[in-house]
Amino acid sequence: MDKENTHIGSSFDDFLQERGELVETGAIAIKRVVAWQLAQKMEDEKISKKRMAELLSTSRSSLDRLLDPANTS
Repeated sequence: MDKENTHIGSSFDDFLQERGELVETGAIAIKRVVAWQLAQKMEDEKISKKRMAELLSTSRSSLDRLLDPANTS
């Protein structure tokens, strides 16, 4: 038995595309996930920000920007 599609209208991606916000929204979502995953790894492994910055060959201020989901730079 085929299930009838109960959804009416376009998808949320279509909505964002029409508004020209699909790419930006996707980038923000990815940034938040990466920041969360990195923070979780640091917590699980008990790695300080200073040490993580060293492991990533970057500065602590760059790591802080990466860990801040609101910072889109």
